[in-house]
Amino acid sequence: MCAIGAAGLSICTPSAWWVVGQAVAHVSPRNSSLMTKRTSLLYNAIMAKERRRLPRYQRVSYPPPMWLMERDKRILEAIHAYDGMLGFSQIQRMFFSGKTQAEERMKLLYQHCYVNRPNREQRRRVPEMIYWLAKRGADVVSGLTGTPLDEFKWRNKPRWFQVEHDLAVTDFRLDVWEACRLSHDVTLVTWVPEGEFCAYPDRISYSFKGRRLERYIRPDGFFVLNARRHRIRYLLEIDRSTEDNPRFFREKILPGLAYLKSDAYEKRFGRRSGRWLVVTTSERRMGNMLSQAKQAKARGLFYFTTYDQAKVETILFSPIWRRADREDAVPLLFID
Repeated sequence: MCAIGAAGLSICTPSAWWVVGQAVAHVSPRNSSLMTKRTSLLYNAIMAKERRRLPRYQRVSYPPPMWLMERDKRILEAIHAYDGMLGFSQIQRMFFSGKTQAEERMKLLYQHCYVNRPNREQRRRVPEMIYWLAKRGADVVSGLTGTPLDEFKWRNKPRWFQVEHDLAVTDFRLDVWEACRLSHDVTLVTWVPEGEFCAYPDRISYSFKGRRLERYIRPDGFFVLNARRHRIRYLLEIDRSTEDNPRFFREKILPGLAYLKSDAYEKRFGRRSGRWLVVTTSERRMGNMLSQAKQAKARGLFYFTTYDQAKVETILFSPIWRRADREDAVPLLFID
């Protein structure tokens, strides 16, 4: 019914405009305000009906028209900034006050080829509807950054094997962002997403039982908080497993400690100070990790908590984080 035109506007075919034209024809030209109001109401009603009839898992040839608004551009930018994928609940949380409004707008962005989303079979394998940039959306974001599309790097499909993990990373990031926004004393200075470490990983060496091992370091994120006079650096590890991992000591703690002391870390971030944050699934699993951290003498360089404790209200100031060198839990901003 509608075709995609230039500058982000979809052009309606004559059939759509004919309906609107009938409304105009039945209003006296002398009463232009009434004509405008009636036409607008009828047009909005038609478009709302068209949006409701749009299929969920495929695009139509002529979607209802839309202008690409400023908020739409910010949504596209956010999808790119959050490692190339956002869940529907995350988009709603960031940009909309209601679910229906978010659904209708994302439906239009999908139909007009700004974003992609799963087909029916893919949707069964993920916990919620997810969105990533389509080529047209990538073109918008590249234009906003001043980068030619052929030089612009963007994720053109999700990492299907770890969608749930990537959504959990974004949830944690949004919780930190919102907690900082609500606080007068803490500022989120920067966030480096996992994709940056995957593209440009640091390689470090460390010792294990007398052997020299090497490992690439790819945290799930790196961020910096300003808390009054302190600037604290954090590396994030989101753990979705439910079974104990005896290799956590060798594969995560030892290389993590070596990374904080390495030239590669200092070259990348300017200092050799930082903390690893590990968010895991259960108290039992966290206890196992704490035991391994004590074995490695990690002291205050590894902080552990569980998903059910890490919320906007608790993530910064509540004592929900456990360390190997302390019996009692501490807040994230704990200063020794």
